[in-house]
Amino acid sequence: DSDKGRVYYLNLKPEASDKWKALAEEYQKETGIKTTVQTAASGTYEQTLKSEIAKDNAPTLFQVSGNVGLARWKKYTADMSDSEPYKQLRDQSTALKGDNGEILGVPFVIESYGLIYNKDLLAKYIATDGAKIKSVDDIDNFDTLKAVADDIQAKKDQLGVKGAFTSAGFDSSSDWRFKTHLANLPLYYEFKDDNVTKQPETIKGTYLPEYKNIFDLYLKDSTTEPTQLSSKTGDDSTSEFSLGEAAFYQNGTWAWTDLQKAGMKAESVGMIPIYIGAKGEEKQGLATGSENYWCINSKASDADKKATKDFLKWVVTSKTGIKSLSSDMGFTTPFKTFDDVKFDNPLTEAAVEDQKSGKTQVSWNFTMMPSEEWKNKLGSALLEYAQGTGDWDAVKTAFVDGWKTEYDASH
Repeated sequence: DSDKGRVYYLNLKPEASDKWKALAEEYQKETGIKTTVQTAASGTYEQTLKSEIAKDNAPTLFQVSGNVGLARWKKYTADMSDSEPYKQLRDQSTALKGDNGEILGVPFVIESYGLIYNKDLLAKYIATDGAKIKSVDDIDNFDTLKAVADDIQAKKDQLGVKGAFTSAGFDSSSDWRFKTHLANLPLYYEFKDDNVTKQPETIKGTYLPEYKNIFDLYLKDSTTEPTQLSSKTGDDSTSEFSLGEAAFYQNGTWAWTDLQKAGMKAESVGMIPIYIGAKGEEKQGLATGSENYWCINSKASDADKKATKDFLKWVVTSKTGIKSLSSDMGFTTPFKTFDDVKFDNPLTEAAVEDQKSGKTQVSWNFTMMPSEEWKNKLGSALLEYAQGTGDWDAVKTAFVDGWKTEYDASH
C-alpha cells in the first residue's frame, strides 16, 4: 500500500547486513509496510549514497559519520526532533544539529576505545618485586602508565612477554589506530581548551608533545622493532595480545569478537583510557562516541518519512528490534530503552562502567579530520619517524599544515 509509504535504509556496516535484512523482513511481515535494506560494499558508502540518493526511489534513511559527513549531506536531512530515537537518547547533546538547532542526525551505535589490558598479565606483574602499582586503578595518568610499561619491558623475560605493548603496525589494517584514534587525543585536548565544536579551518597542534609521549612509549616498550612496523597488521596485534605476549593493546569495544575467536576469556580482559600527559587527565574516561548517525531523507514523501519514523520507533522500542541491535548485531546503543540489556562483551561492560563512573569521556573529534588524505599523510610521517627515516618535525607539518591544506581543498 503505497499510501502508507515505504522504508528504504542504506546501511553502512557490511558486518550487520544480513541482520538488518532479517529485521526489515520481520517489520514488513508485522506491518505490511514495504521495508528494504541495502548495504554498501566496504569503503564505498559515500559513492553508493551519491548514486542512490539521485534515484526516484531514493533511500528514506541513510547514515552520516559525524559533523563533516552531515555538512556534505545537509540538504537531504529532515528534522528528527519528533522521532523516537531522538526522544530515547540518554544524552541528547550527542545528536547532530543544524544551523538553527534542528536535529538532523541521531547516533545509534556508541563505541569506546582505549588501552585493552590483559588482567592476568597485570596481576602477574603486580606480584613482582618493585612493581610500580598495586592495582590497575593506580594507572590514571601518563607518568604512571610509562613507569608500569617501562618496568614490564625490563621484566619481560621474567613475565614471559615480548613487550608491554603490542606492535604499532602501519599496514592499512592497523595504522588507523594511530593516525586517527590516537591522533584524536591531542585534538580533543586542544579543542577542549579552545572551545571548538565545529570543524576548524586551522589547528595549532598544542598537544603534539603529548602525542609524541605516548607514541614513543608504544615504540619503545613494544613486542616489535620499529623497523618492522610498516608490514605489521591488525591481526599481528590481536595475535600478540591473545597469546599473552603483551600486556596492553590499543583498540576498542569492537575488538572483542577477534580476541574471543583467538581464545581469550572474557574475565581476562579490561580496558583503561589512553593517557598522554595532559593536565587533569586523572579524571579522563575512555574515548567514546559514534560514527553512525541515522538521517531521514528530507526529499522523501511525507508518507515515506512517516513510515521511516515508525520503523525507527519499532527498531529502538520493540523486543525484536532491541534484541537484533544488541545481541545479533552486538551494538552498544545510546538509548534508554536498552538500559536493561546485558552484554557478553567484557570491553562493552568496561565502557558502560566507565560511562557511569563520573569520569569525563573523551569525545570523538576525529570525525572533524578534514580528509582521508590528511590521515594518510600523518600516518606516513609517523611511520617514517618510527623507522628513523624521518623526524618529528615532519609529523608536526603533516598534523598542523596538512590540516589547513586539506580543509581548504574540501571547502
